[in-house]
Amino acid sequence: MSLKEKTVNDLSAVLGAENIISDDEAIRVADPIMVRTYAKAFNYIPEHSPLCIAKVSSAEQVSKTLKYCNDNDIHVIAKTGASSSEDQLLVIDDRTIFIDGAPMDRIVKIDTENMVVTAQCGAPIAVIEEKLNAMGYTLGHAPQSLPLASMGGLVATRSTGQFSTYYGGIEDLVCGLEAALPNGEIISVRPVPRRAAGPDLRHIAIGSEGALVFITEITVKIFKWYPDLMWKGGYIIEDFKTGVAAVRDVMARGYRPSVVRLYDKTDVDHNYGSVKLKNDEAFMFFTVEGPEGIPGAHGEAIHRIALSRGAEYIGTKAVDHWFLTRNRICDTIGTEKEYVKFRETNVYNATLEICSNWEQIGSIYDEARLTLPERFPELVMLGGHVSHSYMNGTNVYFVYALKMDDPASAHLLQYRFVDAICEITLKYDSATTVHHHGVGKMRVGRIKEELGSSFALLKMMKQAVDPKNIMNPGCLIPLE
Repeated sequence: MSLKEKTVNDLSAVLGAENIISDDEAIRVADPIMVRTYAKAFNYIPEHSPLCIAKVSSAEQVSKTLKYCNDNDIHVIAKTGASSSEDQLLVIDDRTIFIDGAPMDRIVKIDTENMVVTAQCGAPIAVIEEKLNAMGYTLGHAPQSLPLASMGGLVATRSTGQFSTYYGGIEDLVCGLEAALPNGEIISVRPVPRRAAGPDLRHIAIGSEGALVFITEITVKIFKWYPDLMWKGGYIIEDFKTGVAAVRDVMARGYRPSVVRLYDKTDVDHNYGSVKLKNDEAFMFFTVEGPEGIPGAHGEAIHRIALSRGAEYIGTKAVDHWFLTRNRICDTIGTEKEYVKFRETNVYNATLEICSNWEQIGSIYDEARLTLPERFPELVMLGGHVSHSYMNGTNVYFVYALKMDDPASAHLLQYRFVDAICEITLKYDSATTVHHHGVGKMRVGRIKEELGSSFALLKMMKQAVDPKNIMNPGCLIPLE
């Protein structure tokens, strides 16, 4: 009996045959949409495929499945919404299964007294947000993948959302969680407002990328929602560097916009489309949320700061356009429409987000824009925007397009390009190679350099929690 047959038979006995997907075509259809999307347009056949997909409906089923895999040296990739963009969900050997937590989609409790919601890992955040909005509340967490994303994946990748400058990233929202260890043991971290009982064990799960635990249930904060009080303002500013300085002024003075966006001309021209810019001009906009009195007061102050940097106020039309189109990419990812475009153009568009302090972010942006076109003749577009800002620094989202004439090696070209941006970023001691997508298998080659001497702690944690390395091997810890 082959390993595939034995695994399918054994897991069928544990979970029921109806919860095991093992047919090759059915697995292909269920394959995570963000893995090698360009190559799929050309009927790419992956080098490795999962033995099966095990659909789980409870923490107990997760526990049993993990224990079986741990006992039998079967590798596990956890998935729920499956919109990963950094190859967290890439199968790299022939003894791997997916544990699919999408059926664990229950909203356990919405607690407006204590301002939290508890949900299972597969609960779609779009559904949670809709229910909360109807009650006058919000998650405050809105990644671009919102129509596709589920709670477990957001926590596992240390996600952030488009309104993070006000509400914070997922690490600021998670109060408590439940997870299953590779040996099947279920652990929980109780949801409390704050704790000082030793190291914060939530963070074993937050950002673990499926390489340490399988997250089964999460409790996160919720917020009162004031959509009718939102302040918005759009501006054209002299150049990207001046825009960064304006954003720094806003953040360093203590104002709390919910959305801060600054686009260079290349990004606007290729991806935005609603603002006409000249020469090196940039487009920036802000929104402010909160109860009555706060949006207007913060908005007026932000407006003054923007004007003091020479910005031209252009109203809210372009901001409204962003709100209408901000998640539109989710409509085409992994669809035939996208595949047709790939086949017609042989061009792949993608993004990469890094982060640094205010002093160094401009140098990283400038060096990438100056040197990468010389290093990569396949590069047909490179721009960037700021989208998540803090008191002490900001991110830059590099947006790029690569001409990919050979679908079979397209991912190798993308890996080289991503690594080149990471190489530039790590020259600067305040910078990180990844702001919120996680390292996956795409950026993991730089994690030793990123973490430096503290990488030893990550290896110790992995060895202690997952000594057999069954959890998403090749993710977080590079393979030897």
